[in-house]
Amino acid sequence: MIGGSGMAGVWIKNFIDNFSDRVKVVGLCDVDQQVLDWGAKVLGLSGERLFTDFNEACAKVKADFCGIAIPPQFHSPAAIVAMENGMPVICEKPIADTLEAAKAMLCTSQKTGQPCSIIQQFRHAPNKQELVRIREEGRLGRLQHILGRYADDYRRFMSDRRPHRRLLFESCIHHFDMLRFLSGGDCETLMGFGWNPEWSGFKHWSSGLYLMRMTNGVHTLYEGNSSGAGITTNWHSYYRAEFELGTVEIDGSERVIIHRVGQKPKAYKAPKITFAGLSRTPVGDFLGHVYLFDEFLNWLDGGSPSATRIEDNIQSFAMIAAATEATVDGQPKRIADYLSDLDLSSRTSRLHTALVENSIHA
Repeated sequence: MIGGSGMAGVWIKNFIDNFSDRVKVVGLCDVDQQVLDWGAKVLGLSGERLFTDFNEACAKVKADFCGIAIPPQFHSPAAIVAMENGMPVICEKPIADTLEAAKAMLCTSQKTGQPCSIIQQFRHAPNKQELVRIREEGRLGRLQHILGRYADDYRRFMSDRRPHRRLLFESCIHHFDMLRFLSGGDCETLMGFGWNPEWSGFKHWSSGLYLMRMTNGVHTLYEGNSSGAGITTNWHSYYRAEFELGTVEIDGSERVIIHRVGQKPKAYKAPKITFAGLSRTPVGDFLGHVYLFDEFLNWLDGGSPSATRIEDNIQSFAMIAAATEATVDGQPKRIADYLSDLDLSSRTSRLHTALVENSIHA
């Protein structure tokens, strides 16, 4: 395990609480000695299994896979050395800190033949899965467009204003990926604007509006605002889908509202999602990670590839690069232009629908 505190600590707790029969952490790498001391105690690791350098860790520890949950600028080099040492990788989003680093990570996965999956946990929120079911089953006819809204006030006292928290990086990877997932298509063309209000206090763009045409003809709109002073919707809360026969709003993780002209809105909680492969009901606050870990482990055991494997998730990551350049020059961007040097022929349509197909809802 590369990383031991913050989100990495969440991973470790998740492995202990939900996968003790399938996962045992046999090595830990972190730059903080206190974290390593904690890991030694919690995981029962001896000194020779604790490292401060991931190159040394990957060379000395033989494991069935490597988990990576460290700052984004270190994702690619850590993943590359892990795969070159024969280990599949599951990594926190975003893939890397630059598109070139993400491509290097993908190419290493293809060259070594090692599976590589990226965490996109919000795909497994019950109401996001419910919206995809509504689309797939045609309950409201054909899908016209989807709006996604993120708004929160990161100007608040003690808010995290580090550069990697800028809108067009850490924040929007969730939302761009979700718009792909909910629409069922990849982004074909992206256009829009980003800006930084004078009163924001940020040194980077904190707000933006981006319009996308997807490969299946659906249009999507993203509103992002890290300087929100009024209504807040947090990371992944609000999406509105306009269908042929009605409109679906989803908010939070469970709430679904269906609107039809001339009828009262129908509001309900989305069905809970369970996975037959898990031996017990998952526990903890990061259930999306549980489902992604389960899917990844099943892949390693000979099952279908993870829906968020790197060959697919780089489509979401490329949208960040496109949005950044569109903000700078004001011109529409074709996502294919950013990925033309990659071989993505192994991707299949299953990757957009696998999470729904693999789920059992009650």
